[in-house]
Amino acid sequence: MDDNAFENFTHAVSAARLLLAQAHARDSLIEGLALYASLIDALLRNLVALKTGEGRGATTYLDLRYFYHDDTMWMNERKVYAAAHSCGVLTDTELSELEELFRFRNTVIHRFIISGITYAEIAPRLDQYEGIYERISEQLRVIEQPDGADLNDEEVRRARERVARKLGASSRDDEGPLGRA
Repeated sequence: MDDNAFENFTHAVSAARLLLAQAHARDSLIEGLALYASLIDALLRNLVALKTGEGRGATTYLDLRYFYHDDTMWMNERKVYAAAHSCGVLTDTELSELEELFRFRNTVIHRFIISGITYAEIAPRLDQYEGIYERISEQLRVIEQPDGADLNDEEVRRARERVARKLGASSRDDEGPLGRA
C-alpha cells in the first residue's frame, strides 16, 4: 500500500472542492453532481475511519481501506454509507436522502440520454448535496479542529503545493486551478 495514501486522500478532497467551486462558477451541473457525490463519500470515509479507529493513547489508528483504492481493499459508496449509518455518522433520514441522491446521480451519469431527467432537474439536487456536505463537514471539523486552530503559513503553502500536484498545476500559477493565494 502507498505510504502516502492518506495524504493523497486529504489533498484530493481539497482539490475536488476547488473543482466544485469551478463547476459552480461555470454552471456545470453534471460535473457538480459528480463532485458533490465524491466529496460526501470522502468526508464519510474520514468520519467512519475516525469513529471506528483503534485508539492507543493519544493516537488513533485508522482503517486504511477508507483512504486507498485497489481491487482487494476497495469500498464502494453504498458500503461507506452503510458503515456511516451503523456508527452513527448518518441518521436514518440522511441515509435515505443520500441513497436517493446516489440513484439520481447514477441515472444522470450513466443514463442521462435515455432517462427522462432534464438538465434543470439537477440544480435542486445540488442544493440537497450542499446541505448534506455542510452537515458532514461540520461533524468532521468538530473532531479535527476542536479548538479552532488554523494552519500556519508554511503548512498552508505545503498543502497548496500538494493540492496543485493533484490538479496537475503549480500552486504559483495564477491562472491555474488554485487561482490567487
